[in-house]
Amino acid sequence: MSLEDLGKAIGTTRQNIFKYESGDITNIPYDKLKKIAETLDTDPWYILGWDAPKKKESAKSKEVISVPLISQKISAGYGETFLSDENITMKKITVPASILHGVTDASTLVSAEVKGDSMIDANIYPGDYVFFAKGLIKGEGIYVIALAGDIMVKRLAFDALSRRLTIISENKNYPAKTVDADESGVRILGKVVGWIHNEML
Repeated sequence: MSLEDLGKAIGTTRQNIFKYESGDITNIPYDKLKKIAETLDTDPWYILGWDAPKKKESAKSKEVISVPLISQKISAGYGETFLSDENITMKKITVPASILHGVTDASTLVSAEVKGDSMIDANIYPGDYVFFAKGLIKGEGIYVIALAGDIMVKRLAFDALSRRLTIISENKNYPAKTVDADESGVRILGKVVGWIHNEML
């Protein structure tokens, strides 16, 4: 199918389809994403790069998980004060299991709404929801951390030899910060195993 044919099928221009495909537009409106997936007989999650079947509607893609929601927002920018485990509400978000990666125990999962723009280059936008496994520390990746009383979502890089930890924002406007892992006051709350744009809920 040509870019022009696909554009006509979903009600947008050839130029927009090219921009979606090339990554010039990273925040595709969900109604367009859904139409693209339907037109191409695939799963929206597959288009977004998640570990989802290329062909839609497999049994695994239909499996869903309900994840408890934290009542406070997690900062992708300047921090918001971390309260405690008591701020987990009874509200839950139900999402396809296929978007959650490396989860061996679903009971450890927690979700939180993101505020701020420091993770936009990782396609995590204000208002999106991240899902993290409490207590999971496994390799480099995106984590939810508490630093100086603030709770944030950041990419972490570990240097085991020097015992240093680099806290990285996925936005060039926010500099990385390297700290001594033993004295930094950083508390790693859990590893992010997936996220979802708010318009997809």
